Amino acid sequence: MFDDPILSLAVIFIAGFFLSKIVAKLKIPTITTYVILGILLSPNLLGVISPKILDVSDIFSNIVLGIIAFSLGRSLSLNIFRRIGKAVTAISLSASLIPWILVSVVLWVVFKQPFVVALVFGAIAAATDPATTVAVTQEYKSKGMFTDTLLGIVAVDDLWALIIFGFSFALAQASFVQEATSFPVLKELLVALGEIGGSLLIGVLVAFIFNFFLRFVRNARDRLIYSLGFLFLAIGLAIVLKMSILLSCMFFGAFFVNTNLSNNHIFETISDITPPLYLVFFVLAGAQLNFSVFAAAIYLIGAIFILRILGKIIGAFFGAKITKSSANIQKYMGMALLPQAGVALGCALVAKHHLDNSWGDLILTATVGTTVFFELFGPLITKRSLVKSENIIEEL
Repeated sequence: MFDDPILSLAVIFIAGFFLSKIVAKLKIPTITTYVILGILLSPNLLGVISPKILDVSDIFSNIVLGIIAFSLGRSLSLNIFRRIGKAVTAISLSASLIPWILVSVVLWVVFKQPFVVALVFGAIAAATDPATTVAVTQEYKSKGMFTDTLLGIVAVDDLWALIIFGFSFALAQASFVQEATSFPVLKELLVALGEIGGSLLIGVLVAFIFNFFLRFVRNARDRLIYSLGFLFLAIGLAIVLKMSILLSCMFFGAFFVNTNLSNNHIFETISDITPPLYLVFFVLAGAQLNFSVFAAAIYLIGAIFILRILGKIIGAFFGAKITKSSANIQKYMGMALLPQAGVALGCALVAKHHLDNSWGDLILTATVGTTVFFELFGPLITKRSLVKSENIIEEL
């Protein structure tokens, strides 16, 4: 074991680099590779990386979650919604809400999970992995209306998931406080809405100040320093004021993208520095897998896996039906939305760090399990749906 956190980081970067090269030939998604690497190197298995680095993992998590949420805020551009149309908006919203409701209700009623914990599981199930979906369409040169609709959906799908999670998690936190202070249910709801409103204020305020002083940014180096400074400001304010990092940064990105027409270079500057941060983030997510909890959570992993598939298929069908989309979109769009990764793991890590008792461990462990399955098999199912919709003429 490398007891020093810096040596642990060295191992993570070097091992992540070479392992990603090896598995690239096997067509295994990069994020899945990082999570599996974290599981292997964890103190609970091979014990290569130090437990000390796990003690400060929330710092990496908060930074990466802020970056992910800020980038997703870009999808709240009014121009994007005008461009993608009503059908894409309806399908993406329905394909997020139905898995949330289905997973939440079944885990609560059948598996006897606490209602607010079931809500968090359902919210995580709503998330997808746009990067994997886009990669599949590019690899097989998929073209057609089905592909165009799919790409439009994944552009905003995680946006709905983040909003749903923000509400569900705020309600869960309020409920755990309620157990100790006997808050009425109405007050739990008000606390949750207050967190969402406070996060909105943080995002708008930071974006307003960001826009005001943006005139002093002269070059790419300035953009990077300036952007990170205000992104960290949003993250830090959310932590200090006990608001949602995810929602605060998402609202920051959303307000900025709708008030600054020449904004692409800001998002691109941030994305240029994300690969090493994502590597550490996903490796540490895998390293925090609790094997004793994993054994007890296998039934939940199986249930969530099946329920999420059903939810995505039913949700996409319903959204396509009410907007009178083509038969292919109604039948196969849900299957194309199965890959799941970054946002789901990010939300699970929020639960791990902020929920009391053992619920955070359970949520993270079950999410890691389902994410690995969906990232391994999801791309194959997405490809199959593209073949069925005749957007890939021949199976390659």
